[in-house]
Order: sequence, then C-alpha cells, then structure tokens
Amino acid sequence: MIRHFNWLADTIETSHGIRILDAEEWDQTDADVTIYTDASLTGLGFVIPERCLGFCASTPTDPLHPTIFYFEALAIASAVLWASGLTPPARRLLIYTDSLNCVDIFNTLSAHDGYNDILLFTVRILISYNILLRVFHIPDMTTQSRTLCHDTCPIQL
Repeated sequence: MIRHFNWLADTIETSHGIRILDAEEWDQTDADVTIYTDASLTGLGFVIPERCLGFCASTPTDPLHPTIFYFEALAIASAVLWASGLTPPARRLLIYTDSLNCVDIFNTLSAHDGYNDILLFTVRILISYNILLRVFHIPDMTTQSRTLCHDTCPIQL
C-alpha cells in the first residue's frame, strides 16, 4: 500500500498541474490513433492499421504471471508506450483487445496484485503525455495482430 502512495506522490509531482486525468467524452470516431493488441503464451504485439505498422515480441521468459491476461495487459501497455512517442502526440488513443479482463482493468483502473504494476505504468504514461485512453473489446481479433502474436516475428519491441 505504501508503494502505491509513493507512486501517487511521484505522479502528482510530475503531472501538468491542476489536472491529473482529464475527463472528456469521445467515441471511436474521434480517436487520433487506433491500435489492435493481442497476445498468446509465446508472443504479444500490436498493429496500427492506418499506418500499416505493427510490432511484436516474444513473451518474457520469467513473467510475474505467466497467463494470457498478463500478456494481453502487457501488449496494451506496450501500445500506450509506443503511442506516447508520436509526433504530434496522440490525444485520444483507442485500443481494441479480445481480452474482456483487460477492457475491465484499463477502463476501471482497478486490478489485482501482480497486474497493478502494468496498470500503474500505463496510467503514468497517460498522465505524463496527456493521453485519453479507451479500451474496447473486439470478439475476434484481426488477422494482422493474430499473425504478429502467434507466428515467429523478427520485430522486437
């Protein structure tokens, strides 16, 4: 619990002042960038169709939780980190995932131990770069992201 208070204090100290998280209503058509993420037990990745761009990586060899849920959350965090480096910056980031658990943790900002670190990492990026994130469920992931996550891929995150 003390670690979470330290995280909050550090985040507030580096935030943009009065506003930490901005509440702005927007829908899928308002997104600046749309990303599709997916993961398996052997790989994770994300694609940005409008840029004809994709990234993939093997899953970590010694993860905190060797579950699909953990790797799906890690894929979303990786996509957010990538989007934070865009010029001009993405203000509204839309991410699709086939993981209802990930939709839940990223939209409620509530996770169980072991997943909190990924969530806190992502929230710090969102606050630092003033990014609004929406995570939506897509029942059947696109062929591009399935290929990135399940096949051998030379691209590393």
